[in-house]
Amino acid sequence: MTKEWRVKPWRCCGGTIVSTLSKSENELLKNSNFTLLIRGADKARVFNDKGFQTVLFDSLEDTETVENIASKYDLIINNTPGVSVDSATAFIKGLGRRQKSTGRDAYYIHTSGTSNLADQPITKAYEETRTFVDTTPDLYSYLQQRNALTPYAHRTADIAVISTGLALNVMQLGDDNAVAEHVHVEDLAELYIAVANKVIKDGMQGFPSGERGIYFAGTGRHTWGEFTRGIFQALRELNAIKTDQIKKVGLTEAAEMWTGGNELYCELNFGASWRTQADASRKLGWQPQKTKEDFEKHFLDTARLVMESQK
Repeated sequence: MTKEWRVKPWRCCGGTIVSTLSKSENELLKNSNFTLLIRGADKARVFNDKGFQTVLFDSLEDTETVENIASKYDLIINNTPGVSVDSATAFIKGLGRRQKSTGRDAYYIHTSGTSNLADQPITKAYEETRTFVDTTPDLYSYLQQRNALTPYAHRTADIAVISTGLALNVMQLGDDNAVAEHVHVEDLAELYIAVANKVIKDGMQGFPSGERGIYFAGTGRHTWGEFTRGIFQALRELNAIKTDQIKKVGLTEAAEMWTGGNELYCELNFGASWRTQADASRKLGWQPQKTKEDFEKHFLDTARLVMESQK
């Protein structure tokens, strides 16, 4: 059976997933049709020239259009920033309509982040030392409990995605990845392939979804000190900076520079700790290939790309 898919590309993650899906040798994926949701005719033409089908839209806030588009597809991969509750639930409502019209299951894959699980070591507002495993049955309950204490946009969106999917019986799956537990974007794209292959081949048989459908993707860990030094050394090597010191800043100053003054978002994403274990993802057959050496090399590679883009 030919399956109809819709993918929303977003930055490097979405683009890499699209590229990986299109190059896959998997027979099930080869027999699937992919459509990309694109904002802007000029961008759509780039993908059209590469053989992709595209659908134009103006804004994720136009939830009626988003829902109508989603109602035409069997599976949605959403790589947009995971903070828009209305657009995420519109995708799922559209898939619910699709299920009713076709009589077959529809699936929603939502990209989130493990900042949802992070502690708050700067403000001391929350202490967390556990290593979270994606086969643990109570992760959804934990997200609800944390959000009741401190509402956080990413957590709020994830909870809404899961609860809406359960209400409409749409199978939703969440992929969690964040900087503190890095994953190479090419390895991450292969996880989407593993998930997609599973639902096309077997449906949801023996496949956790809903409140159990949280899949981690971390492949390595680093401290924020290591991360900062990696950026610093790469920029020094390229003579992009002259200083020989790394300046430490407080939460308020950092938030003003990086997150528009949102101190909670800044702390959870750029100064917190979180530990996860991707057991459920590996049970799907996911086999990440990138190593610690690839992570260390990426600082210089990325710095070169940034400098090239500014010429």
